[in-house]
Order: sequence, then C-alpha cells, then structure tokens
Amino acid sequence: MPGSAGSQDVLQQTVDAFAQRVNDYASGIASRLGSPLSGQQLSKDDVVQRWNFSPLGSTEAADAAYHQLVAQGTPPGQALSQVYPMRSTLYQGADLKEAIANAQKIQGWAHDALYPGTEPPPPFQGSTLPLAFAQQQQLTSPPPPPPPPMPSPVIGPALPPLPQAPPIGAMS
Repeated sequence: MPGSAGSQDVLQQTVDAFAQRVNDYASGIASRLGSPLSGQQLSKDDVVQRWNFSPLGSTEAADAAYHQLVAQGTPPGQALSQVYPMRSTLYQGADLKEAIANAQKIQGWAHDALYPGTEPPPPFQGSTLPLAFAQQQQLTSPPPPPPPPMPSPVIGPALPPLPQAPPIGAMS
C-alpha cells in the first residue's frame, strides 16, 4: 500500500512528540520538587523570618501560647502549627529524615539570628513518651482540695461584754 508507509511515519512522529512532551512535563515536575511554595529560592534571612512568624506577633507570645495549648491537651504538632503556621511548609522533605534535617538546620539558623555567637541548646535525648504520660496524668488527676476558709474578721460595732456571774462563795 502506497500510503501506509507515510501514515506509519506520521504515527511514529506523533508518538515521539507525545513521549517528548511527557518527558518534558516529568522533568519540570522533578525540578520543582522540594522548592518553596512560592516557586522561588528563599534566602537564609527569609527562611528565618518565616520560621519565626506567628500571628501572635512575637516569638515569646507564640512560645507561651504553644505551652498553654499543650498543657490543655492539644497534641504538640497541632499546637506548633497553630502558633507557627509557616514552619511546616519550610521543613517539608521527601521523607521524614530529610524533613527533620531541614527543621534542625533552620532551627540553627534561627538561633544564630537571635543569639549570634552562642551555641544552641543540645537536643533532647531519649524518649518524650514518659513526659507525655506525666503530662496526661496531670491533666486527668483531680485538683487538690482548696485550703480551709480563714475566719473572717468581725466588722461592725463591738459586742457588749457578757454579764459576770457572782463568785460561788458569795451566794447566800
């Protein structure tokens, strides 16, 4: 057939063009993986600003609110997301180890920005599970009973003295 060779060439060209477009699309996705949501590379100062951003206005207020939320029973991850909403977007990674490494790196940058020339505190060693159990016990145990009431002072005019009974030998 005279037209079949030409149609096979057109079909092959169409398949090749489609495969090339799919490869271009896939490499575009791969190049954007791990990039910030804004699509631009952030400077170290921008990362620190976003790390410390809190709708509460200051890191001191955010830290206090975080500890209050955790004391009220909010899971730590949810409490952190409430007081520092941009942190989770900064340390996302391909896997958990990479996310932890990113968070630790950014935490070091934030410490250097706030306290230049000082070493950050050492990371907590061990399991936080016993701390969580102790905290849960504090939340579920009944509060101690209130102290007994103190006698209140008498306010108003003084009472007249009680009448005195005559001595026992004076009765006749």
